[in-house]
Amino acid sequence: MRFVRPPITTILISTCLLTAADAKAQQITLVAGGDVEWSRIVRVPDVYWDPPEAEEGAWHRLPYLNVPKSRDQLESRGHLLDSPDSHHLVAIRYELEFDDPVAMARHPFRKIAPVLREADIAYVNLENPLSDRARRSGAFRAPAIFAEGLRWAGIDVVSTANNHALDAEGEGLLDTKEALWHSGVAAVGTGTNLEDARRPFITEVEGVSIALLAYAAYSNAGTSAFALPDRAGMVPLDPVLIAEDIARVRDQVDHVILSFHWGIENTRELHPQAQEFARRIIDAGADIILGHGPHLPRGVEIYDGGVIVYSMGNLIFGHNHDYWDDNFMTRLTLEPDRVAKVEILPIAGRGTGLSQPYQLEGQPAKRVLSEIQLASQALGTYMEIQGDLGVIQP
Repeated sequence: MRFVRPPITTILISTCLLTAADAKAQQITLVAGGDVEWSRIVRVPDVYWDPPEAEEGAWHRLPYLNVPKSRDQLESRGHLLDSPDSHHLVAIRYELEFDDPVAMARHPFRKIAPVLREADIAYVNLENPLSDRARRSGAFRAPAIFAEGLRWAGIDVVSTANNHALDAEGEGLLDTKEALWHSGVAAVGTGTNLEDARRPFITEVEGVSIALLAYAAYSNAGTSAFALPDRAGMVPLDPVLIAEDIARVRDQVDHVILSFHWGIENTRELHPQAQEFARRIIDAGADIILGHGPHLPRGVEIYDGGVIVYSMGNLIFGHNHDYWDDNFMTRLTLEPDRVAKVEILPIAGRGTGLSQPYQLEGQPAKRVLSEIQLASQALGTYMEIQGDLGVIQP
């Protein structure tokens, strides 16, 4: 059974008596975006893995070094193009030049910043480490000054728990936390150890309080990327840990919000087990789940009063692919005792639009909203299209 918060009247009596005007003022907006990555130059892997010719378990996969002769060997057998990382080689690049690092850091936010700044709290998933010195062992790494761009855009808090969190190894993870701290941007989901990584972001605005926590289902660096009591890393999508984390903050705040980096990439299909898992977490006491990771948008579900955003897709990326699409941001209107409204904001994500996204209008907006409306309807949730916005009334 889902946790039931005490009636709002109990909370009011325990604090102070509010006038009707005061009560009306207790309403804030939280804007959430999907994946933000600004490496701009994708590092291809040092080693390609040769798919086994024999049946599973009969032969180890062979590591081919990423040098011309080895690539030629794989290409002659038709394997290189089948590599899970080879799609980065055919990515859509942006022809961008900047006068200085600050201009580079702010560029992708210039059109979308007003949406972020208008919110009382703005959140995104930061999909790359921020470091100027750490060894880049994975696909992504952005300069530390990108943290300044996040803050300039009005972003208050980011999740750093995702499959690219360890792309610059442990040093890059710690550099990321430091760069964000110096820029005044809070981070959740990673830390110097498991206890540190599980610390929530807690804030109160206009009498409405929230706790935000972040988790990831997988990492490109393998299971060593997950934090342990004596090891730095990120928090896994472990339902036992998540339930414990919810219980720790449930009585301290009005809304418990979780960030999930999960799901199969580059597909809109929602696995039934993902829906079952999300509902289980709402039953454990979460109010809102903000999903990202598949790089494509998925539907929204209202379940037992909780809001599950399965995937918002991308927000900003340093490159694009022709199989990626427009995306959306989620704007939540929060009151102390409820989520009053969920709005879906269609965001440009095709071609170079992903390098500097903006809120869609007219027919492009309607196309995105119609897709989210159908996907949400399949989850038993009705979304009304009001002009260039989707509106869900929980």
